[in-house]
Amino acid sequence: MRIRSVSTAVFSFVSLAAFGAAGGCHFDSGNPSKPDAAVATPPPAAGGTGAFGIVTINGKQKMYLPQSLLNTSGHGVISVVDVGVAGQGVQGAPALITTIDLGVDDAGVAGFATATGGDASMVIAASTQVPMIWFIDPTMDKVTKVVDLDPSVYGQSSFSGGGGYVTGIAFDGANKRAILSVWNGFALVDLGSQSITKVIQAPPSENFGFDSVHERIIAPFYECSASTLLGDGGSVVMPSSCNGPVGPDGGAMTDGLSVIDLSDDTVYTYENPAWGIPDDAGNFGPLADPNAPVGTEPDSAAIDPTSGVAVIPSEGSSLQSVIDFSKAQFNKAAKTVTAPQQMIPGLSLEGVAIEYTSHLAFWEGEHSQDVAVANLTQANAGSTAWVHGLMPPLPGGTQTSFSNLGDPHGIAVTTSNTSSGPVGFVVDAGLQWVARVDLAKMATNEGADASTELTETQMAPYVTYLDAQTKE
Repeated sequence: MRIRSVSTAVFSFVSLAAFGAAGGCHFDSGNPSKPDAAVATPPPAAGGTGAFGIVTINGKQKMYLPQSLLNTSGHGVISVVDVGVAGQGVQGAPALITTIDLGVDDAGVAGFATATGGDASMVIAASTQVPMIWFIDPTMDKVTKVVDLDPSVYGQSSFSGGGGYVTGIAFDGANKRAILSVWNGFALVDLGSQSITKVIQAPPSENFGFDSVHERIIAPFYECSASTLLGDGGSVVMPSSCNGPVGPDGGAMTDGLSVIDLSDDTVYTYENPAWGIPDDAGNFGPLADPNAPVGTEPDSAAIDPTSGVAVIPSEGSSLQSVIDFSKAQFNKAAKTVTAPQQMIPGLSLEGVAIEYTSHLAFWEGEHSQDVAVANLTQANAGSTAWVHGLMPPLPGGTQTSFSNLGDPHGIAVTTSNTSSGPVGFVVDAGLQWVARVDLAKMATNEGADASTELTETQMAPYVTYLDAQTKE
């Protein structure tokens, strides 16, 4: 790795077509109910990763949103958005605090971020498209250090519509480290030295979950063999970890879930404890395949660090696996783990986040206006109920449809420091409008063991649009 100097410039908008509409998810690890100085130890980090981080600092909740636009110096930028702005509902309100200039590399080439994550001490930005990591001071909102990823060591993962150098960032404030999902596993970053200390070899994950209470990475995987590194003489190298996961029938597991214990870096492969056991009607159901225990193409994961319950969306099987890791059984010799698993069929949205004070799960559908919410405690008990809603048209009177980001997923949750209630965030593909959704109010529409559908008009009272490109 080499360290680079960072230049700055005045912000204006110039398109960067290479970024496209990629996006993802990362969650708040601040405590909005107290001033930062009063927090003796970091609260649990909400358990997911992706395109933007939300941190609470000096009483303000700030989203670090990578933009697909260059400033007047041709540099990539990150918008710092005040997501606590009172707002005017779906009419929209200015919420931009400032923009952060990401500078250029040693050759004068601009880098741009696709994901951020952080806490009140530090924010890290990274990219699926360029091998760079930026360290940001969230008090000053300035880049303090830039690290290059050695292309001879760090390849690129590849998934259906996503992948790249770094696909997600989680913060572990209690241990002063960050976790990056890379082409061959997970890179651990020491926040003190601001450097990568090691890489845990595991099948690469598109969007992983992180349980900061139990220090576990919850990592769905698929298409491992599509991740590659350009080796010596132009050879193509695949991650060695692709050969690792084996199902309970002895077959190769290509679509699965890793659980990584950071106390000793052991990588466990999840096995569905109900595999091979029919239901009362004699059916094995959609999770009958022992080598796809959470369905095919498991796209993302999030975990409630207070209850230990995780959600893993399956893009290929159009279902959600709800797994109770508080009751997990780990076999260290076999490197396998089992835990009770429930299923929400028919809920096919790919991105998920969990607000751990209310135990509400929040979903978004890639490149669509679809969102959903469900009571995670009830889902863990077997409920298949959820509330599905269509995001209202964007502000401006043009009736332009809202469209969620793609990969990495653009979804986050936190507790509002104004209402003290759970709120979820999704971002429109144009990267101007951040939508804040009142999850508690949306969840009041939940029925019994079936989905409830909310139209754009019915969703409007629960949504506040925030303008990420206009100063507040």
